[in-house]
Amino acid sequence: MQTAALQDDFTKEFITSKEETEKGYYTFKSNVGGYTMLYPVNAVMDQTYYQYRGQEYEAIYFGEGREEENYGYSVVGNFEDRKVTQSIDSNLDLLIGSTDLLTPQDFEKYTVEDNDVYFAEYRQDINNDKNGFYLHFLGYIKSQTTDKAISLEYSSTCISKTEECNLDLTEERERAKKIFHSVRFNP
Repeated sequence: MQTAALQDDFTKEFITSKEETEKGYYTFKSNVGGYTMLYPVNAVMDQTYYQYRGQEYEAIYFGEGREEENYGYSVVGNFEDRKVTQSIDSNLDLLIGSTDLLTPQDFEKYTVEDNDVYFAEYRQDINNDKNGFYLHFLGYIKSQTTDKAISLEYSSTCISKTEECNLDLTEERERAKKIFHSVRFNP
């Protein structure tokens, strides 16, 4: 059976091989040549959201909905290769966006390979339904050796607001971090 990522003509442009890199993941290669990362086999890129500017900027959006599991997630990413990536607090502010639930000081900083990773998470309640919430995981991944960086937001929720929902914070955190930690910037 062919996966959703390989069935979608736009998505498969970013996939380096039809073979899984790790169980459940392909390798995603940026069209601007800036980075690679793990990509879930059943996620599909949103072509209308995608944009790039030269080799210094790329915006991506992908996700997957599993109605039978009452589960969905999306990932929004913005890659840059410019000096502005060195302004960490400004970039964290941009990643936080309009939420008042986080500040740049809420991010945990650690190193994976040659990247500094800034990680934070929060729960967003959107209504009083039992499933009326999103789990958000934010990552700003900055190369230690170049001006390359990518901001990623992984958001998950239950699709149905009335059916049973088994969204597990620990599992979702691990899924987000698996993608975030897999980012490798090209020299």
